[in-house]
Amino acid sequence: MSTYTTAPEAGTTHDPPSLSPFPGIDEARKLAALTQALADPVRLQILATLESVCGPVGTIVEATGLRQPAVSHHLRVLRDRGLVRGERRGTFIFYCLAT
Repeated sequence: MSTYTTAPEAGTTHDPPSLSPFPGIDEARKLAALTQALADPVRLQILATLESVCGPVGTIVEATGLRQPAVSHHLRVLRDRGLVRGERRGTFIFYCLAT
């Protein structure tokens, strides 16, 4: 069975649509780390808390009902991924969403 193709009409082109290339391996690794950080429901709860208030770990513990070591661990992961920033105020570090 043969397939017939027709010639393009005068003045038209049949260029394939341009596709954005897949990110390089470094960008893909960063994206994977970010999505992994966001996949944890506890981290999402912390991010939701920080959306309304910046505060020290104790404030986040009270708002979420989680234990302090768990909050500190998750804040570290979120900070390492660039989602949260810490700002020292006296003896406390206040955490806020990164801008």
